[in-house]
Amino acid sequence: MLNKKLSIIISAYNVESYISKTIESLAGQTNANFNVIAVDDCSTDNTLKVLRDFEDQYDWLTVVCHAQNAGVSAARNTGIQSADGELITFIDGDDWVEPNYVDFFLKKYEKYPELDLVTCGYYVDMPNGKSKAKSDKQHHEFADRDEAIKQIIKMNGSVMGYTWNKVYRRDIIVDNKLNFLTDLDLMEDQVFNVEYATVADGFYLDDLPLYHYVSRKKSITHKFDIDNVLNVGLATMRTYKTIHQNSKDEREEI
Repeated sequence: MLNKKLSIIISAYNVESYISKTIESLAGQTNANFNVIAVDDCSTDNTLKVLRDFEDQYDWLTVVCHAQNAGVSAARNTGIQSADGELITFIDGDDWVEPNYVDFFLKKYEKYPELDLVTCGYYVDMPNGKSKAKSDKQHHEFADRDEAIKQIIKMNGSVMGYTWNKVYRRDIIVDNKLNFLTDLDLMEDQVFNVEYATVADGFYLDDLPLYHYVSRKKSITHKFDIDNVLNVGLATMRTYKTIHQNSKDEREEI
């Protein structure tokens, strides 16, 4: 068994129709060297009950409850505080993963111990039941920091700013006091990824599709209102501020 246990953080809010598939996909993993912290963000449906039932069934699952709804960023931050694995990743409570999801990441970190970030590709599962891989052909590469950040902030591709197709080193997150910004409802994950990348070194970008992103019409990303526009603008500003500061620091070190 690989010694780099993966802590998987699930943020869950009113996903009673989806969360069972999420947990069952983890129960079917070919590599059992992981644990799961599921953070229920004060759901008003039966999400918490479903999670509690699974918690009784699986010893690798721990359920944490927020006293009040605080948003996905706060849920992920709570999960980070509870994680004990050498590696960390994030899954949304309405998505699911392929059976070799855990094994893929752990083997990459075992084979290349210098890596600080590894990505995989993903499928988009549509409401009509169809599923399409984001990338049609297999591609992977080792990347430097500049290329990794370039791929993270791109508006298309198989890397982008998501957290659920990436695995991180927990010590880098903790040592650099990284967390998700709770005043953003959109693109908080991109800001986190750029901040992480600026303090990381080894990057491996792979578009092998192992994650299933479930597209829902009620998702916040499908709502077009002034608050979303403001969130995107604020997140973009913070992203480029981080990139600029990192470039400045690197120039001063020369």
